[in-house]
Amino acid sequence: MERNDQQIGCEVESCRYNEQGRHCSLRSICVRPVWDCSSERENESLCGSYEHRS
Repeated sequence: MERNDQQIGCEVESCRYNEQGRHCSLRSICVRPVWDCSSERENESLCGSYEHRS
């Protein structure tokens, strides 16, 4: 089921897909695990769709 009202919050201003420092312009993202990290905190994952803003 696809929802057209979904928004992806993002505060990574260096990303090409960040808009106004608040959200991602992509329709979906890929969340990936950080290799060899078992902190049980938010730093165990990262956005695999990140591209540096040029």
